[in-house]
Amino acid sequence: MDIRLKRCYKYHCKTCNNKLQKWGKTSAGSQRWRCIKCSPTAIHKRLDLSRSFVLEKFVSWLLGKSSQDELEQSSRTFRYQTVWCWGVAPKPVLTGEIHHAVIVDCIRVGCMVCLIARTTTYVITWVWVPYESSQYWAELFNILPPPNYVVCDGQKGLLKALAICWPDVILQRCRFHAWLNIKSKLTLNPESKAAKELLQITRDLLHVRTRNQARRWKRQLKYWYRRYHKFINERTIKHDPKRGERHWHYTHERLRSAYKQLYKITDDLLRSSYRINQELPHNTNHIEGGINSQIRTKLKLHRGMPQAHQMRLVDWYLFNRTEDQKPTRNCL
Repeated sequence: MDIRLKRCYKYHCKTCNNKLQKWGKTSAGSQRWRCIKCSPTAIHKRLDLSRSFVLEKFVSWLLGKSSQDELEQSSRTFRYQTVWCWGVAPKPVLTGEIHHAVIVDCIRVGCMVCLIARTTTYVITWVWVPYESSQYWAELFNILPPPNYVVCDGQKGLLKALAICWPDVILQRCRFHAWLNIKSKLTLNPESKAAKELLQITRDLLHVRTRNQARRWKRQLKYWYRRYHKFINERTIKHDPKRGERHWHYTHERLRSAYKQLYKITDDLLRSSYRINQELPHNTNHIEGGINSQIRTKLKLHRGMPQAHQMRLVDWYLFNRTEDQKPTRNCL
């Protein structure tokens, strides 16, 4: 037999198990194969390529704005072809790199919570947990090597997990979350003059950038306490206290609580101003605005999905925000 003819044999017939020979191409350009013995012709389909094409089309729709009715094919056909894609879960590739600063926060999807860790430029990893606690935050921290700084909102379970897993890491508290906490206690229209001044001092915290501004802000908070420390320590006597309860309470308890909270975390709030670095932000906006808001928008575009599908949408969005992400077909 001719050597050139032998090179044409590549596949075997499913009927008689004989070798197939190349037999021209179809109108679409696909290679046609013919059995020498039983003479049927067929096209060899690569299931790996077809599955990767379907997966890429599925992810493009999932992270896009189009509904199923706006696709080129019918919505029923699309759901039938992509039903298996919901079971493909992308996972980030952990390189073990030690980062200068890691920003951590979470987003709730249904009854599950996604704990996210990222830098200022890309997502590092994420973990799905039932709720926020020190135990589940520790699962996230044990995956990563300890960085130099951690930027967080100050959730109690998160701080406890940091003290256990990363005791030597320096903490930077989110200033915007501190502003929200103080605002919830003082309201935007407080009655007393002391509360109005403290609210303005907290608002000025959002604009502190340099070391001199940070020192000036700390002096303002110190002078405020010197001026109003007697006012916030005033007490009111209870006429009919309950059994086992103390006979007095602070008259301006919410104002005192706001000051104590702000004074306690002052150093953690201003750390980024003393150590100026582009990789050390002073808030968690890289997650709150850069990731969480985008995820909520996409969940709204695809509203009506069950929780498992919503979690898969979050997985694919975070996977596309990782560093040096691999092609979608590599997740198969």
